[in-house]
Amino acid sequence: MPTTLVDSLVMMSGAPPDSVGIPGFGGLSELTFASGLPGFPDVRLCEIVSLGEELLPFARLRSTTHPGVAFTVVAPGLLFPDYSVEVDEEHQIALGISRPDDAVTIVMVTVPRPPGRPSVNLLGPIVANRHTGVAAQVVQHRSTYAVAEALPS
Repeated sequence: MPTTLVDSLVMMSGAPPDSVGIPGFGGLSELTFASGLPGFPDVRLCEIVSLGEELLPFARLRSTTHPGVAFTVVAPGLLFPDYSVEVDEEHQIALGISRPDDAVTIVMVTVPRPPGRPSVNLLGPIVANRHTGVAAQVVQHRSTYAVAEALPS
């Protein structure tokens, strides 16, 4: 994954190297959110579940403690090759990220009722430590990304 260190920000772009499991997820199977999942403060532990081979590279991020709380997710670099994320020093410390390749970036997918087109939240990606699964939403304050960016055709 190409990286640059700039003003205590880690710049990450593209998809992390594939590993066993869902492409772009760095082999992660669980995420732990210290402050809860965005919008769901009580949801702290989630599992990443395959939606099946026919729906790759998409997966499901599902709460292990709150039945019914689940989201479709994807590694954004697989769909948006030029996508990059800035991780500030505070998040680097909280997530235990010391090198850019320690991180995995995941975005939530919104699938509207037909005939709506699916979109992804590129403005507020989830960044996780690929070794520990510790994760947080890292809002991209200085970007032009959208909360609802249409999926490429």
